[in-house]
Amino acid sequence: MQFKENWTETRELFSAWWSGQSTKRPLMNIWAKREPALANPYPALPFSELRERYLNVEKIVGNQLEYFCGYEPLAEACPILPLDLGAGSLALYMGSQAYFNADSLWFEPVGSDYGDSGFLVFDPENHWYKTHLDMYRQAQSILRDTDAILCIPDLVEHLDILASLRGTTTLCFDLYDNPVRVKAACETLNAHYKICFDAFRALCIDETGGNAFTAFNIWGKGRTAKIQCDIAAMLSPEIFREFAIPYLREQCDWLDNSLFHLDGPECLCHVPALMEIEGLKALQWTSGHMNPPGGEECWDDLYRQVKEAGKGLWVGLYEYSSEDSVAKADRLVRKFGAHGFYFQFPPMERKEAEALLLKAEREWIS
Repeated sequence: MQFKENWTETRELFSAWWSGQSTKRPLMNIWAKREPALANPYPALPFSELRERYLNVEKIVGNQLEYFCGYEPLAEACPILPLDLGAGSLALYMGSQAYFNADSLWFEPVGSDYGDSGFLVFDPENHWYKTHLDMYRQAQSILRDTDAILCIPDLVEHLDILASLRGTTTLCFDLYDNPVRVKAACETLNAHYKICFDAFRALCIDETGGNAFTAFNIWGKGRTAKIQCDIAAMLSPEIFREFAIPYLREQCDWLDNSLFHLDGPECLCHVPALMEIEGLKALQWTSGHMNPPGGEECWDDLYRQVKEAGKGLWVGLYEYSSEDSVAKADRLVRKFGAHGFYFQFPPMERKEAEALLLKAEREWIS
């Protein structure tokens, strides 16, 4: 491949990781600075306005390829090219409108109630849905002469999408005032999620039947995705089990490979329920703003629960220096063993990356 040399081996290791088999060493996401950089086959151009960061496919592709030309994906890092319309674009397809700002794309509540005509009705002619699919087709055309990997967008699912459509505060009241309608809405949104996921997957699937997913640098054979329930931070364990677990379980059964994105300490109380989902393959932990980052000892109880449940464990170490990130990974391997970990390291110099690979092959063996 143009950007990645060990792609066949990488896919084999991902397949083993998802199935809980031995990968010998932890999976690792390592980006090493190229010396010299490759020539970019497509021009990298600055964005002139906020909307372009999400909608100008030529500039998005050119800037992402510029990074691939400057940094090489080693170990299990993949040259994945995202084309997200925010985190939760399913809300746009269901009638929400986009609000662009410097950091992200947010979704305006639609102002509809459960009984309103058209609420939660998926229209394949929806402007944002058609626009997003067209963006993927345009990217396909541009990427035809490269080996960058087009990946499925961050659609998001059930309760989080309902929070975008109804508003978070309104949904919290709905859980008590309209529990039957909330559950019916989650079933409907799961069905729409599957339709949209497969539509994008048809544009992203590779020759092995696998796909990459935009978040957290993952690839898997079969339907592969990150799943989440960020509103869980506002839910008790009992409410989470009643209103989230059934739809997450259905989603995990439908997907071949699922990684749950656990966001913030307020969600730690839900880990026992998540670990009971047989179809869930792995967990990713985001410690949240102003909290100690991944790899710190204060999160070891979380790592222990995931390890004991036999799930894969995605650990972000990118907030540290190269040296400190390796030290954090080393501590985790020595305490919990190498099996099941997927470490995300910060970009580093080539010599640092080579030393890390050598250390992993010699010392981090399961």
